[in-house]
Amino acid sequence: MAESLGLEVWDHPEERRRVVGEALARWDEALLKEALWAYLVRHRKKPDRVAPHYVGYFVRWLALKGRRWPHLEAEDPKAFLLEAKEKGFPGGERGPLSWGTVERARASLRHLFPFLDWAGHPMPPHVRLPSRQELPVVAPSRAMPEEAYQDLLEKAEAYPLAYWRPLLRVLLVLLGEVGLTVKEVADLWKEDVREKSLLVRGTKLREVPLSPLAREVLADWLPQRAFLASHQPLPYPHLLLKPAPGKNRGKPLGLEEAKWILTEFADFAGVKAEGKRRADLALPLRWRAIRRFLKEGHPREKVAYWTGMKSLVVPGWGEEG
Repeated sequence: MAESLGLEVWDHPEERRRVVGEALARWDEALLKEALWAYLVRHRKKPDRVAPHYVGYFVRWLALKGRRWPHLEAEDPKAFLLEAKEKGFPGGERGPLSWGTVERARASLRHLFPFLDWAGHPMPPHVRLPSRQELPVVAPSRAMPEEAYQDLLEKAEAYPLAYWRPLLRVLLVLLGEVGLTVKEVADLWKEDVREKSLLVRGTKLREVPLSPLAREVLADWLPQRAFLASHQPLPYPHLLLKPAPGKNRGKPLGLEEAKWILTEFADFAGVKAEGKRRADLALPLRWRAIRRFLKEGHPREKVAYWTGMKSLVVPGWGEEG
């Protein structure tokens, strides 16, 4: 689109109202995108160049659903975004899409409401744009399914190198039940384990509640950890210690070694890479923990604090300053 449309029609309220009204009546995607851009360049110092792109997809979606202006359904914007997440945009990028892309589309739809007011055709009052917090946090493709999680716990007991089995269960539980990152797990000290909670140190210092399974697995691990610690002249304070026989037994399990054993275990468990991404256990497990907290009814803000996942709650996301 040109920086300056030079279309006099947009500067005359009556003509603008007539042209946009006719475009809405026939869902003229191209004309409505052009009109939206005319509104943006007249009302924004930095017009959102991609807004017409996403609004065009919404107009196309409305046409495909058989809607007639102004008889839209209250949740049409939300339904459009959720369908786009799984199936992609109609005639555009195929799904499933990232939540970042869906949020970008949602932010673009914000411009549609003031644009329609400016054009003399206000959005019907019952139609609403969902806030970011209303959209689902955990996408099915992101969180590990429960069956897969239970299968991993069982396979940890069958890992060929028996001395890794207890530590693998601890890793899986701290990621999949508590929602820690691999680095946070590697940095834990023994004294961080409380009766029913876990103290997570670092830049996101916090105390996280432990599920019954997490408490059980940690209780089983501590005696074995004490055995490993006894192999060093000065026992290390870290929670996870190297279990392999040799001079390094009882030394802290570092971040790279934690990543390595998770990768080795993923290969053993038959976890397949998706698309161009390598097989990864950590993030799906962490999202599984987030899903568990949310299903238990904990507020999203509390879950964001416990897991350190800031993207769960971003105050003012998508709002204009």
